[in-house]
This record gives sequence, structure tokens and C-alpha cells, in this order.
Amino acid sequence: MARPDGQFVLMSGANGSYDAVRDLLYLEADLLDRREWTGWADLYTEDCVYWVPSWATEDELTNDPELEVNMIYLTGKPALEARLYRLTSGQSYATAPLARTSHLVDTVRIVKDQGDTIEASAKWMTLCNDPRWGKQVRGGWYDYTLQRVDEALQIQRKKITLLESVIDGAIDIHQI
Repeated sequence: MARPDGQFVLMSGANGSYDAVRDLLYLEADLLDRREWTGWADLYTEDCVYWVPSWATEDELTNDPELEVNMIYLTGKPALEARLYRLTSGQSYATAPLARTSHLVDTVRIVKDQGDTIEASAKWMTLCNDPRWGKQVRGGWYDYTLQRVDEALQIQRKKITLLESVIDGAIDIHQI
């Protein structure tokens, strides 16, 4: 259930937690598609991690974002906000001009509920209509660590596994 400030309040019971997690993931996708950048950033905790690992081999992802190559690795809300500034200012090759997007999120699961922390996963596909590259469809899965903060649910960690190991064009946070 959403509060007036847009944060999600967890309802009691397993179904209430699932509904809140699912609704948060759907809201995140919708805010990206509508380019509501401030609302999207507000879904994240101050100490958040946003990570898109790269494929080390055909079957294995990189494991350590601090020591291995990543497609994207941002730590803390100031890093997210700096990325958003680049998105909106035109100072990013990957986003000039911005692609129109449509995110589909499904197969939402609660992996572990530890009271104040919930681990969740979901599958995703994104259609991007990029003036430079044309239509692109990407997909993969999301792994989240969500925090309960004052009865609200926020994203503390998001790991995005992109199924592609070779990227045609460029990617940025709004496209995946």
C-alpha cells in the first residue's frame, strides 16, 4: 500500500509483504518509463548499491564488483543522482538522445523475509526505442535487497543480470 509520499507500507502477513514487494517493483519500472527520475531515486536507500555485473564466461557472472569489470556499478544515492544528472543533461553518450522505454516485470518472488530485510527476485524485459539504434529488446533478472524503513519499503541493493554478454549500442540505468 502506497503512502502519500510514494513509499510502500508493508501490510501484515505473507501476502501483504508479497503485494508490497510486487507493487514496489512495478512502480520502479513505471517511474523509469515515465522519466520520473526524482521519484525513482526516492525508492532507494542512502546506502544503496546498483550493480550490473558482466559475464566472465559463457556461464558465469563476475562476483566482486570492487575487483572485477562491471557494466554498471553505483554505490550510494549520490552516485545514482549523479547518473540521473548525466541522463537529463545530455552529458552521456549512452543516453543522448534518451530512448523511450517500456519495462515488463514479472515472476516476482520473495526469496527471504528477515523482518526488516527482504530479498526478492524478478524477471524483466525492456523494449527501447532508441533514435540511434532502433528498437532493442533486452531481458534478464533482478535480485533485490529491500529494507523496511519506518514501515516503508525501499531498495537497498539491486543486482541486474543482463542476459546479453555483448551489447549492441549502449545501456544506461533507464534501459534495463
